[in-house]
Amino acid sequence: MGGEDKNRNTGIDLFRFKVAEIVNKAQTLLKEYWDYSDKKKRDNLLVPLCFFIGSLIYLELIIHLLLFKGLDNKIIYPILFAIPLGFLFTILTGFFNSNINKRIMWGITGAICLVFGIQLIYYYVFKVFFSFQSIGMAGDAFSEFGSDISTAVKENISELILLFLPLPVLAILFNQNTIGIKRELKEQGLLGCGMLFVHILVLLSLSIYGKGDFTPHDLYYKSQVHDLCGKQLGIATMTRLDLGNLLDREEDLVLADSPAVQWNVPTLAPTPVPSLKPNPVDQASSPTPSPLPTPTPIDTSPNVMDIDFEALAKQEKDNTIRTLHEYFASVKPTNKNKYTGMFKGYNLIMITAEGFSPYAVHKELTPTLYRLTNEGFVFNNFYTALWQTSTSDGEYVAMTGLIPVGTRSMYRTRNNYMPFALGHQFNKLGVESKAYHNHTYTYYQRNETHPNLGYKFKAKGNGLILESDVWPESDLEMINATVDEYIGEDQFHVYYLTVSGHMNYTFVGNSMSFKNRNLVADLPYSSEAKAYLACQIELDRALEQLIKALEKAGVADKTVIALSADHYPYGWEKDKLDELAGYEVEENFEIFKNHFILWNSGMKEKIIVDEPCSSLDILPTLSNLFGLEYDSRLLMGQDIFSDAPPLVILSDRSFITDKVKYNSETREVIKLTEEELPKDYIKILNNIIKNKFNVSKSIVDEDYYRHVFFD
Repeated sequence: MGGEDKNRNTGIDLFRFKVAEIVNKAQTLLKEYWDYSDKKKRDNLLVPLCFFIGSLIYLELIIHLLLFKGLDNKIIYPILFAIPLGFLFTILTGFFNSNINKRIMWGITGAICLVFGIQLIYYYVFKVFFSFQSIGMAGDAFSEFGSDISTAVKENISELILLFLPLPVLAILFNQNTIGIKRELKEQGLLGCGMLFVHILVLLSLSIYGKGDFTPHDLYYKSQVHDLCGKQLGIATMTRLDLGNLLDREEDLVLADSPAVQWNVPTLAPTPVPSLKPNPVDQASSPTPSPLPTPTPIDTSPNVMDIDFEALAKQEKDNTIRTLHEYFASVKPTNKNKYTGMFKGYNLIMITAEGFSPYAVHKELTPTLYRLTNEGFVFNNFYTALWQTSTSDGEYVAMTGLIPVGTRSMYRTRNNYMPFALGHQFNKLGVESKAYHNHTYTYYQRNETHPNLGYKFKAKGNGLILESDVWPESDLEMINATVDEYIGEDQFHVYYLTVSGHMNYTFVGNSMSFKNRNLVADLPYSSEAKAYLACQIELDRALEQLIKALEKAGVADKTVIALSADHYPYGWEKDKLDELAGYEVEENFEIFKNHFILWNSGMKEKIIVDEPCSSLDILPTLSNLFGLEYDSRLLMGQDIFSDAPPLVILSDRSFITDKVKYNSETREVIKLTEEELPKDYIKILNNIIKNKFNVSKSIVDEDYYRHVFFD
């Protein structure tokens, strides 16, 4: 130990000597430059430098105040990172003649202001920061959200003016100063040394808050959680890291150290498996009770397929694929349970409901939704995270059981092998899986992605004919136009993506809100809250019609409806959610709490599930309930009814278990139990979640399932 301490101290002393040497050299260069340069040259260097640094700091402060309503102590990093970036921009405006340099200054300043302006509007509409990795979806965003973006621009015009103030300031500087002149190589070198020196100091300062999970140091070097980078490191640094990841996607998979620890495996309450068909006993004709049958043992074997990951790893040459094989070899599978195969042979109608939330459920206004959320399986702690690509990512999570990492995850799988998608799983049984959407068939390239998930896909423009040409379209009309296409089949699996509940929630901006406006006219809510409820009435009527059609065809008791939201109605300011809730909704966790409808008319009694669960768990849960063949190790979610410890993962890597809620931004641990947490509980879970994100990304990037099943 003594030798290690001596070496460490020697290294620290050497580092201090080098820093002192650099500082002294910089001071000498500055003094020489200041003493021997004329005012014109100094102004040509210092004025642009101060302008760029000042503009970046100003923009970071303004956008943090506008979006987060205040500043915390980590605002220091957006300010510090602005300094070396200001040096860089100054260097870029000194290589050419005056006219070109001035144009470059205009271009850089305009681009900076535009990036901050885009982030303001994007965050206002989507509640997440824009990522340049989603640039390919710009056309879709403008086509579907054009009116919302236009409204956001109008409502934030004064804020946008504040963000574009550096432009008139630059015009004043050009009029009052001689700047933009080509600099000498010595001056450019001085700026370069200053940039490197300050940047190194900023990087060294990142460890002030430690190097733990989701600290500024971890965000910059490892995690790079997009929104947290924007909040803690600044918009400029977030954008730089984002562009870097866009340009350099090729990297080996590196996993965090996550011991295979099983922390307090919870068990479900001893609820009996419900009888799906009533079997009343005639007491008069059966005076002598029959002997009880011998109970059939419950199969609790692992839900796995015959895959030898260790053997695959030994013969694999690619580093990332081999790391994935090794990872899945170490993953503990979930076990079959008393609910395994409960719905084997049944029909499945799976629905992703646009903007659905608990606030859409009212006993009088939406009686069908009220019925379905209070019958069948009732999930009291179900969560729907808000991901980067809103609806598309919401679908992706429920349909693939994988975490969407970055943007356009669904689109990036359009040519991948996706065997666990329910479309493919039912096709394997000889059932033709069908999918419907009551909006444009090419939006989010669903005409490519959904057939790749095993579905015969039909939407507006490729076969789905609706009566009304309005926005958003009617869920009720979609059901009426499609139900006869499958209801007569021996067994069917159908997927619906609804759109009636789409923002914006006004009687002018949402045709379904306008259609049902009279039904909410007398409610004691604001116009926007009424409009939200009115458009959700259309979903309720669609479900009512669907159930009637199933009952008329005599297949309701053999059909399961599984409905979840794509995301909460984020298109509002939060006070509208508070209004409908009747209290202030907690914004870090509760805002993502939602319903998962899992309903079958043959269930005589409801089954209440209190364990935390999320949209990520839908695919493995349905696969288990329908007795489908799948490998639980290869999915990031888990069968809700298994004995695996519950884990809800949010997009910013906050999480919920049966013991804690963990806020990744503040690193606050909210205990949900009085018992002492196991050693390194939070650290282990953070590593598990980091690995799930990294593995999910590599599954997509490497088309990993194809390697598993065809190599």
